[in-house]
Amino acid sequence: MDNTSLRHYRDKLLKRREQILAAIRHLEKESQEVTGKRHLDWVDQAADENEIRLLDRLNEGYLTELGRIEMAQRRVLSGSYGLCLGCHRPIEPARLEVSPETEFCLECQDLRERFERAV
Repeated sequence: MDNTSLRHYRDKLLKRREQILAAIRHLEKESQEVTGKRHLDWVDQAADENEIRLLDRLNEGYLTELGRIEMAQRRVLSGSYGLCLGCHRPIEPARLEVSPETEFCLECQDLRERFERAV
């Protein structure tokens, strides 16, 4: 991968990382606000509990994506970014453009998903 492309994907990773961190901060604030409410009505309590569970699931998803971005950033530093972790061939540029943290080429990802469905 040439330096211009590498810099482009590195910048996309950094931008998405910042977006995720902002979203996580927002979710923490929302969770604190919901947790701070005290309702006597059981319907309101149930609604708050559901909202907290939703916020927790959203947070988990963001943390997972953040971990994938950090792993991609390490691959940038090691010089292996853009290479499939499965077959070690270059990952399709269109795939990296949509999801710069991706670890596998389309063929290897498809194989992994078919294997997971079979198990």
